[in-house]
Amino acid sequence: MILRALKLILLSIAYALLAVADAAEKDTVSREYQLKTAYLLHFAELTEWPESTPITICLDGNSPLRAYLPALEGVAVHDQLLHVSQERHPAIADCQILFVSDPNLLHTPLLTQAQSQHVLLVSDTEGFARNGGMIQFTLRDDKLKLVINLTSVKQAGLKLSSKLLRMAEILE
Repeated sequence: MILRALKLILLSIAYALLAVADAAEKDTVSREYQLKTAYLLHFAELTEWPESTPITICLDGNSPLRAYLPALEGVAVHDQLLHVSQERHPAIADCQILFVSDPNLLHTPLLTQAQSQHVLLVSDTEGFARNGGMIQFTLRDDKLKLVINLTSVKQAGLKLSSKLLRMAEILE
């Protein structure tokens, strides 16, 4: 009887520890996507497009980032209000920044369109920048880092601020 009670107590403690660990992990994920959202705002501020137009940030596919992007709606960037598109698969021509959440979406037609339409392509999928994407979020030592494919950025006719470039690993 005492052994059974002890087992129940230990099992209860184990479940409680798992719940705490799960909550801590969710909090870490939340902070990661809040930080990515803040970075997207900074990308809007630190990128120069060939033509001065209002900036629209789009998200193609499903990503936890979708829950945080609305916070950027209406923020002033270069004396214009930033817009966030909520469409699941937006037309690339409607975006100045496109966050690509699915690595299968990074293909030649998308890259060609992004270059011709001057769209900054951003993702957090591994190998994105090496495969032609422009800015990749990556986690290293539990820190969010940036990888920038400068060749792809230049081919799209975009200019990134030196402030942004200093924060990133540069691929050419």
